[in-house]
Amino acid sequence: MRLANVEALKRRLGDGEVIPYADLLRACQDSGAARTRAEAAALAGALDEAGVVLLFRDRVYLQPDKIVDLVRKAMPLALTPENDPGKEELKQLQVQLEDINKLAHKQVRRILWSGLGFLITQVGLFFRLTFWEFSWDVMEPITFFTTTTGLVVGYAYFLITSRDPTYRDFMERMFESRQRKLIQRQNFNLDKYLELQRRCKDPLEKACGTTNPDVAHLHELSVHK
Repeated sequence: MRLANVEALKRRLGDGEVIPYADLLRACQDSGAARTRAEAAALAGALDEAGVVLLFRDRVYLQPDKIVDLVRKAMPLALTPENDPGKEELKQLQVQLEDINKLAHKQVRRILWSGLGFLITQVGLFFRLTFWEFSWDVMEPITFFTTTTGLVVGYAYFLITSRDPTYRDFMERMFESRQRKLIQRQNFNLDKYLELQRRCKDPLEKACGTTNPDVAHLHELSVHK
């Protein structure tokens, strides 16, 4: 008899999506599935545990499967199971990006060491020309204009990039340039990587509005690629 009353309750609820909790209790009593309000509350709890309905904040969701699908889509990748294919793909892209960054750093270091060798060679050449080939009277204008040329290049760098002409900034710009070229050369799926990063982001981090500088830099690469 109670099973028949529960079936009658299901038909009474219909194919809607959300009803108030009080309406569910009233439907339990009207269908005969529960005699008192306490029994109706117990039956509602049993339906919730069985997955027939979903109780949340005085609301009854009659189609919990849809709610589960929406939660799964909105859930960050970090909270999904370990065997999630998207999480495995993110790990593979992270490994590939780390290899690209290592190669870019290696190329930048090679360029910087080459620059140091050029400066040492220049100083040695000026030293040789000053004390052996010519004299200070001849070399003084040459060294002056060489130094002035460096200042002009630094000022032009500031006007073009709107960034201070420091060694660190120059190194960072070279790294970004090499990284961009390597990403294009190796056909790295940057858009897919950023999408997976967005899904994997901590919900608390999203709420606080904090951003990883490396990820922000990759977003700039994606926009200007």
